[in-house]
Amino acid sequence: MGRDEIFHLDGSSYSKAELLDFCQEVSLEPGIPGWKRDVFSFVRLFLDPAEGAISQKTSGTTGDPKLYVLKRDSMICSARKTIQFFELQPGDRALLCLPMRYIAGKMMVVRALVGGLDLVMAEPSARPLKELNGSVDFGAMVPLQVHESIQHRDDLSLVERLLIGGGELHPSIKEELTRHGSTAVYESFAMTETYTHFALKRINGERPDHDFHLLDGVSVTLDERGCLVVDVPGVTDGAVSTNDLVEITPSDRGFRWLGRYDNVIKSGGIKIVPEMLEQQITRLIGNRCLVLPEKDTKLGEKLTLLVEYGELDPPVNAWLDLLHKELSGYETPKRIVTVKEIPRNQSFKPDRGAARIFL
Repeated sequence: MGRDEIFHLDGSSYSKAELLDFCQEVSLEPGIPGWKRDVFSFVRLFLDPAEGAISQKTSGTTGDPKLYVLKRDSMICSARKTIQFFELQPGDRALLCLPMRYIAGKMMVVRALVGGLDLVMAEPSARPLKELNGSVDFGAMVPLQVHESIQHRDDLSLVERLLIGGGELHPSIKEELTRHGSTAVYESFAMTETYTHFALKRINGERPDHDFHLLDGVSVTLDERGCLVVDVPGVTDGAVSTNDLVEITPSDRGFRWLGRYDNVIKSGGIKIVPEMLEQQITRLIGNRCLVLPEKDTKLGEKLTLLVEYGELDPPVNAWLDLLHKELSGYETPKRIVTVKEIPRNQSFKPDRGAARIFL
């Protein structure tokens, strides 16, 4: 990134020196909101290496969370892969509505700086589209923001290409997004060590994807556990192992996510991936569910099914009969518990730990 490049911020254009001065000046204003100050501080940090190293706490995808030092060259390489995939052009408007403490927020800023995009700043709230002025060509949100935007009927069509990451989409929200044809919606597969996403999946449109597709140059393999190992040349320092169980597509250009190795249940010597079984059961009974382990003297762990059901008199016996017919013996839950709503964390992922209180 050279001195003569032009950068765009909320409709205004700056040289590198002008942008650094502007960010310094605005950051010192006493009335500026903290989230904006964080953006300006990061712009200065990224553009001027003399400001110091860029640190980021990892998400825990590859193990226990730890502090990770981000390389500027790797951030630029990752940004260019995203710009290429979405065919973004200089001057395109990019919505930043994620907090800067996360890698996803930092990378939205870097994409704008690298690609000459006009960075449109919105407060990182649950409803970032509520006061958005005009449409944007590209934006990224977490599932909670998408959920709240849909619930309050905020205009999602203002975002031409929407990237969703940082958690699991609630099934009802994913279904709702399939009806938003004017916005191209992508689910991302990402972690801090790969500088956000390295694979994307279109979830709406005439031909939605069944699998995640790798960005250009990315390669994946499996380790001895069946977990994903990813290498992003120019971004990662070699191959990075994860705890995500996946099935690699025959073309080696994508994969299907199966579940987390951490969640595998061992029942009677058989390893069961709960996420896979939950998809089967949801299709059979028509209700969202969780498969949870309970200690058992004979099996070691037995399967208990937690079903989301908000009405009286749930048809538990009918469900059990159906599951006995359609599933193998070791996949069939030993008992069923119903709850009004399955516990979920702030990322809308099922909270398996919190769900255990119902057992």
